[in-house]
Amino acid sequence: MNDPIRADLQELIDEQIRSGQYATPEEVIHAGLLALKQHESFGDFAPGELETLIAEGEQSVIDSGTLDAEEAYRSRRAHRGRPERN
Repeated sequence: MNDPIRADLQELIDEQIRSGQYATPEEVIHAGLLALKQHESFGDFAPGELETLIAEGEQSVIDSGTLDAEEAYRSRRAHRGRPERN
């Protein structure tokens, strides 16, 4: 494929190379395509569903607080019947 790239996209590619994050235009395009693939395959949510789930999670933290990580880990290990590691 040898289609010309729009000027605004070429500038974006050039910016990424100037930043030092990528060495070639091909690296920038490859990273962009991988990001697109990941974005499109990230869950199978209906429009707005992910935002709703995030809001519910945030409200849960407000309502119930958070768990202490060490306490949650000990509880999980006890539930699975494994001794704690020191």
